[in-house]
Amino acid sequence: MAGCSSGNTSGGPSLMDRLTDDLLLEFFARVPYRSLRRFACVSRRWRDLIADPGNYRKLPQTLAGFSLQRPRTHPPLRAKFADSKEFDYLVINLATEKWVAVPISRRWSNKVQMARLGFEPAVSSHFHVFEFQFDWAEPENSDTEGDENSNSEDEEDGDGHVLGVKIYSSETGLWSYEQSNWSVDIKLNSDLNSVFVCGMLYVVATSSVIGAVDVDGRTWKIIGFPHGEDSHFMGTDPGFIHLSQGKLHLTNSDNTTHDKLVMWVLKDRNREKWTLKHTVSFKHLVRKSHVLFGADEFTVVAIHPDRNMVFFVFGRGKRLMSYDMNSWEVHMISHLGQNCFGQFVPYVPLFSESLADGQQ
Repeated sequence: MAGCSSGNTSGGPSLMDRLTDDLLLEFFARVPYRSLRRFACVSRRWRDLIADPGNYRKLPQTLAGFSLQRPRTHPPLRAKFADSKEFDYLVINLATEKWVAVPISRRWSNKVQMARLGFEPAVSSHFHVFEFQFDWAEPENSDTEGDENSNSEDEEDGDGHVLGVKIYSSETGLWSYEQSNWSVDIKLNSDLNSVFVCGMLYVVATSSVIGAVDVDGRTWKIIGFPHGEDSHFMGTDPGFIHLSQGKLHLTNSDNTTHDKLVMWVLKDRNREKWTLKHTVSFKHLVRKSHVLFGADEFTVVAIHPDRNMVFFVFGRGKRLMSYDMNSWEVHMISHLGQNCFGQFVPYVPLFSESLADGQQ
């Protein structure tokens, strides 16, 4: 039928063949991540262009979704590996399906720990894993033999503050331990997220402060929450930190009236001075004047890495919603359901084969 054939009847190169690599990459850069994954299956040429490490900066490197937990319906990931006793963690690039196993560290007397990942692909292809040691009493039957950091058997119950951190470097393949050098004893909330930027890991503490430590364990900082007429922080209320447009952001509610969401930005991390960026009422966001911020009712899960947009989960049905700070528009994204739990981890695809010694 006339007009229905897409083939090349002249025997010369097809229209797609005449497109240069630069034109294809410009096209790929304008499509969503999900479409890009499908385009990789069109032809070997397209697949190679998308997979080429030299092109990854030209491809979409922005927020594509969230990773979250649901009740287990499939075998755990570690069941796919021969011996999970050989590693403590897996660092996985979901876009390239490459992974790196982090070797086992010498544990601290079975003390409660919190692990966080530090990775800046724009700076280095190497990553760091931070394990925080908390001051909790050991179980009576704990095996502490061979642990140079273990405490005596008559240790009294601890209060949970951070004693130190163990840091793994993928560049050296080694773990190192550093005692806490924060100016005050702080306790970390393992349910809250962290931010890694410029070689520093930022973690939220339970006393209205943020703790920061660098990859060498040499620089330790305490950054207080901001205070102002739009922010009356209480010691037990959570704050949520995020990295957006290269700056550290903090979101919380006005803890006096609980009627609005407040956002601050740390424009200069060296000066440690917060600047108020935006406020919006919960009435505008969810049509409710007061909410329980940071609890099951209202949780900020991310700030868009490149835009003035906040993502949050609201209500028992866990509705994932977005709020555009420029247009003041609120949009429903998805009903996640009550079976979702744990942290919502923003997913920004990285197409570079950048994980050192990555396996597939």
